[in-house]
Amino acid sequence: MKNYEQYLKEAGNVHLAYYIEAADILDIKYKILVYKLLAKFECEDKVWYIINTATPLTNSPSSTIAKRKHLSNLVLEEAGLPVPKQVPLNSPIDTIKFFDTYNKRVVIKPAQQLGGIGITILPNTENEAIKAFEIAKEKNRSNGNTQVLGEEFIDGENYRLLVVGKEVVGAVRRKAAHVTGNGQHTIQELIDITNEKRKRDILKPIAIDNEVDLRLRELNMTFDSILPLNQELKLRYSCNLTTGGTTQECMAEVGDYYKDIAVRAVWALGMEFGGVDIITPDISNEAECGINEINYNPGLRLHYKVDEGEVVKVAVPIMRYIKQKYLNS
Repeated sequence: MKNYEQYLKEAGNVHLAYYIEAADILDIKYKILVYKLLAKFECEDKVWYIINTATPLTNSPSSTIAKRKHLSNLVLEEAGLPVPKQVPLNSPIDTIKFFDTYNKRVVIKPAQQLGGIGITILPNTENEAIKAFEIAKEKNRSNGNTQVLGEEFIDGENYRLLVVGKEVVGAVRRKAAHVTGNGQHTIQELIDITNEKRKRDILKPIAIDNEVDLRLRELNMTFDSILPLNQELKLRYSCNLTTGGTTQECMAEVGDYYKDIAVRAVWALGMEFGGVDIITPDISNEAECGINEINYNPGLRLHYKVDEGEVVKVAVPIMRYIKQKYLNS
């Protein structure tokens, strides 16, 4: 059996590498057709493809709904699932009204985007809210009428539950980008040190953007501030790996209430596979919570590159499900 580095070298893509490793484990034939992009899989007389993160388990209408956050919020609310209040923001005036209505406890985000880009969480002033609106509009990837969304902020920790079929096969607690002080280095130097480690782990660096600037101002700090020994500084609220987040495997903690929500959410959008982002103060017991997002082609690094806990090879149950789906068709 090859190790992951060998699979990565063969596939040229971190996502395909997990899937071809799973294929070997499950005795499924595979071939890399386009290096870094496309793989073919065969079992008996059945053939399917995975392109980057896209599997055969998500159809076009479902992926379109999931991509457009206001549509997924609408569909999930219609299905009776917990979602934060969300409204389209068409102007700075709309933004200020929304900001004031929710007493500054808001998130401003692009209607369509990946990896947490363009999101501002908890702006402190009306001017910061307007700037957040402008950033979200600039980073938005949707061509629709709705370009920017205002969303009610939900207190709690951020979790990703990975659903395949009717089962949750992986769960991680997502922690926002942070650094820990040593009494010597500045915040900027600590970020640089952390980013060197992330580069070795094939992870994107901690992103320095408007959200980090807001966070430091909120704490009356600058990039030249020196953190005391062992003091942890949370640099942002969003938890995406692509902006510097980390993950902790926590499947044993997840209560049935949240597993049921995750499965229902994926199927409400007409999918069989997806990553459900849930914010809650307690992942073990029923509490006030909200579905933050549905990822229609979720990357698997969250489950393989955990900072704490055991790695769960989630590509194996995904590929097993695809195999059985094709063999039974």
